[in-house]
Amino acid sequence: MSKKAKQHKATVPGNGLAVNVLGNSKEELNQALKTWKRKVKNAGVIETCQERREFIKPSVINRAKMITAKFIQQVRDNREKLY
Repeated sequence: MSKKAKQHKATVPGNGLAVNVLGNSKEELNQALKTWKRKVKNAGVIETCQERREFIKPSVINRAKMITAKFIQQVRDNREKLY
């Protein structure tokens, strides 16, 4: 069975983060765990949990967004000057 076929059989319909373990060997358990970790990481579950550990004021979040936006705009302006 190919790797893609194993991944397809390991998915659980209706639950995007669930993974079936196809056999009872250690390698198959490791593959299922690896797949589950990748799904959780791509879904952003860990990042949201880390963000919710501590309250951050909305003004601080907005200030950080403004600072990054200003920096990106400066980079774009500098890039346009070069061309």
